[in-house]
Amino acid sequence: DAELRLLRHQKLKLDTQMKLSDLHHVTLFQEILLLKNFEKQENVLQERVNSLDKEEQYMQWKINETLKEMEEKKNEITKLQEQEKALYAGFQAAIGENNKFANFLMKVLKKKIKRVKKKEVEGDADEDEESEESSEEESSLESDEDESESEDEVFDDSICPTNCDVALFELALQLREKRLDIEEALVEEKKIVDNLKKEYDTLSKKVKIVATNLNAAEEALEAYQREKQQRLNELLVVIPLKLHQIEYVVFGEIPSDLSGTLVFSNHALRRLQERIRELQEENSKQQKLNKEWRERRKQLIREKREMTKTIHKMEETVRQLMISKFGRVVNLEALQTLSVNTTLEELKIRKLRKELANAKEMKMWEEKIAQMRWELMMKTKEHTRKLYQMNDLCIEKKKLDSRLNTLQNQQNPGNGLS
Repeated sequence: DAELRLLRHQKLKLDTQMKLSDLHHVTLFQEILLLKNFEKQENVLQERVNSLDKEEQYMQWKINETLKEMEEKKNEITKLQEQEKALYAGFQAAIGENNKFANFLMKVLKKKIKRVKKKEVEGDADEDEESEESSEEESSLESDEDESESEDEVFDDSICPTNCDVALFELALQLREKRLDIEEALVEEKKIVDNLKKEYDTLSKKVKIVATNLNAAEEALEAYQREKQQRLNELLVVIPLKLHQIEYVVFGEIPSDLSGTLVFSNHALRRLQERIRELQEENSKQQKLNKEWRERRKQLIREKREMTKTIHKMEETVRQLMISKFGRVVNLEALQTLSVNTTLEELKIRKLRKELANAKEMKMWEEKIAQMRWELMMKTKEHTRKLYQMNDLCIEKKKLDSRLNTLQNQQNPGNGLS
């Protein structure tokens, strides 16, 4: 009989475990069905999020590359502008200061002309057409130049004027070609920068749109996952309980309907009970603090009343002392301002004397500076006059040398003939 009861107990225990396993299996089956129903749509949303994320990263990379290229082009533009400035500065240094053809040479250098880009075309007919087009372009170029010359000052840059240095004229023509090359390069670089700016603006707008779509897709995915979790939480789960674990009793009996019960662990119950005790202790501490602060407030009110009485007594004493000394109530602050501070007055007098001495010294130095400037100006004028004299003497020397050479050349042929 004992063995039979033991076997019966084991059988009941195994039946309970089997039943719990079946219930757990049913719960897992419901969960996997629910997850499969949500899996397809979740994968679609996840793929959309991944694709938008990759697109955003790619556009951000393109934006960074565009910015990098823009920075490089700006550096190239700066270098070209520096080259142009250096070209003008070098030509100005080559011309010198007292060159009477400086304006003409600078006009030659700065003259705006249109250069025709020749295209290489195969075939005789194409060459003829090209020659005709080039002649038309040259005629149009000449007309444009004539118009520009009629609008601006008319001058011929194809012939070097008399008494003008031919080397400087040739240098001006060469530097003009370099200037035109630099200007063309600047125009091209600026066009590239403008195109890059447009591309950057377009990419920025696209990135904003993609970022908005990405946020919307992530929010949709998160909402879908919350819905999935909510549906999982709504699944019924069987929890085995023993009779001693049930404390929901109505009229001394366990009700048949336990739908209104709450299931939680003993650990959570102990935590709630401890929290109740903590709140009770905090409440008692706050009550003690409130009582202490009320007592403190009453004490401060009493001290305030006493201080007010003391202030009134002191004010009355001061008023009586003023009447006994001055015959009336006097404003002490005004009296202090009217009193003379001898130390302050002495310092003011010293300050005035020091300022006068400094002013005299400044005036003396200004006169010295003016005298030195006058002497410097006179020396500069004298030096300039001597330079002009030396220049005139050099010119006269050149003339005499040339005249002497001419006379010698005239005498030598005569001697040969004789």
